[in-house]
Amino acid sequence: MDIVKLTKFEVAKIQLVKAIELFCSQEPLPAITLAGAAEDILGKLVKKGGGTNALEEEIKDQCELYQTVFGCSGEPREFATLMNNSRNELKHLMSGNQLEFNLEEEAVNLFQRAIDNFQKLEPGPNTVFQQFDDKAAAWYRRYSSRRAEK
Repeated sequence: MDIVKLTKFEVAKIQLVKAIELFCSQEPLPAITLAGAAEDILGKLVKKGGGTNALEEEIKDQCELYQTVFGCSGEPREFATLMNNSRNELKHLMSGNQLEFNLEEEAVNLFQRAIDNFQKLEPGPNTVFQQFDDKAAAWYRRYSSRRAEK
């Protein structure tokens, strides 16, 4: 195999595209792992460029909501841990416990952060992201109807 030179952005783009293909092929577990790697790289590139990445924005929103509801500030690190828990449990031997979570829900949340970061670095339409949006929209409809039935 020939030597390949890739930027970190190119690596993350390849990972994210492949992750979307896996997700759309009903393989959310490996999709989460690949999307998590891409999200991490893209988020660091956004931050390196002076921007605020999607995870930081979500943490800020959660802290503001916590402040509104409970009257005291939430701990940003705790929100980051919660938001990355499934991704980290799938990539590393964290707790060692049996895992229990909704793979599609975790994938959709992680993909959205990765795509948000990607588009901060390279704005514009992307057909692969549209494919993911269509799949995610179908998941949201199913998820919402199941919650309404309960």
